[in-house]
Amino acid sequence: MMIALRLYLAYKLLNSIFLGVSLGTIFTIYAPLNPKIYSLGGIALALGAFILSLFYSKLLNLKPYKKILLGLEILPFFYLFAYLLFPNTFFGALIVYTLYQIGFIFGDYLGRTETLLLPRKTILSHLDKRKQIGYLLGLVIAFIFYTILEFFGILQKESQIYAIHFLLLLLQCAVFLTLFSAFRQTRTNKWNPKT
Repeated sequence: MMIALRLYLAYKLLNSIFLGVSLGTIFTIYAPLNPKIYSLGGIALALGAFILSLFYSKLLNLKPYKKILLGLEILPFFYLFAYLLFPNTFFGALIVYTLYQIGFIFGDYLGRTETLLLPRKTILSHLDKRKQIGYLLGLVIAFIFYTILEFFGILQKESQIYAIHFLLLLLQCAVFLTLFSAFRQTRTNKWNPKT
């Protein structure tokens, strides 16, 4: 099984742009939640990540990485739609928080697997550069987006967060399609770690 490296690098860039754009939304989305929920979520996150680590010997290779990563990139569609359908409600915030926590459970696993599967330090360097550039671009895009909304008189933060979710939806489509293409690509410039 192979991965098209250029597309994978593009995926990392787009994924980080998504993260940068979405960063400021969480504070408004989570507003209806009771602080105790964060404690419960943290406990679930720690337990979930611990249980996942028990299976690393089977999961730390390309085939499960591909399946898990593609599955995790479907999660944002669910929490984007959850917020768009139930904006500024306890139910919507709880769904978004729960789905984020599920994604976070796999954070250590994804980082470890990517590092183990990559054959060269230069590729890791390129990945980290893409992540940082994407994150900065995402923050700038969000700032410009909110500035434009304010220019048009949309000043309420809930309305701004709702509007930016449509941009996030478009970004997530690009993220998922780029990742899917990176795994499907079979031409030149491939990364073929041992499966």
